[in-house]
Amino acid sequence: MMKPLSGARPLLGVIGGMGTQATACFYDKLHKLQNVTKEQDYLDVLLYSKPSVPDRTAFIVGQSDENPLDSLINAAGVLESAGVSCIAIPCITSHYFYEKLAVAVDTPILNLLDETAAFVAERNVRRICLLATDGTVRGRVFDSAFERRGIDVLFPSSDVQSDLMGLIYDIKTGASTTSVALDAIVEHALESGAQAVVLGCTELCVVAGGSPKVVNTLDVLALAALRQACGSD
Repeated sequence: MMKPLSGARPLLGVIGGMGTQATACFYDKLHKLQNVTKEQDYLDVLLYSKPSVPDRTAFIVGQSDENPLDSLINAAGVLESAGVSCIAIPCITSHYFYEKLAVAVDTPILNLLDETAAFVAERNVRRICLLATDGTVRGRVFDSAFERRGIDVLFPSSDVQSDLMGLIYDIKTGASTTSVALDAIVEHALESGAQAVVLGCTELCVVAGGSPKVVNTLDVLALAALRQACGSD
């Protein structure tokens, strides 16, 4: 059973909407991880779904002048004013702005990059293939987190990366998608020498299967959010 870390009941803040399906998937995973005997034992969650945050990838790769940082700081400030214990962000590309965002508020913000790298390292995986947005790849968002733990990172070819971006934006806009396209990319990555595949975009987590060689970053975030907000037996 979960219990508060202190006398006050914990309140998890979530900056969501990037995209909306990934946020819904995160909340579902958070729900399923909690072993409760009655409804009132579930963790209190304040979700700020803000799909109006400017496109992170477009800004990072120079296709847009709209900096998402101000919008992210605004969302974090709203959650902080509401008294949340910590903040989770189920969007990896937004972590490009993590350091500036983290110093803009006093409330702790979970670092999904570090959490994912630690999760991989704990399983003695030393070579992964990262499936992520162009913004995450070109912005080197994940690089230092994996490098600190001695984990080599492989990336898809340019053609596969293009297909991957198409899949990600299909999921963002609610287009009909299945795991078939992602499964083929995962299989190719494993055949190319990766010990595991990291879903470095939370949209991909929406259509992912349950392969033990695939690291679902929404699973990682849900576990980290519960650990940070609550103690567990």
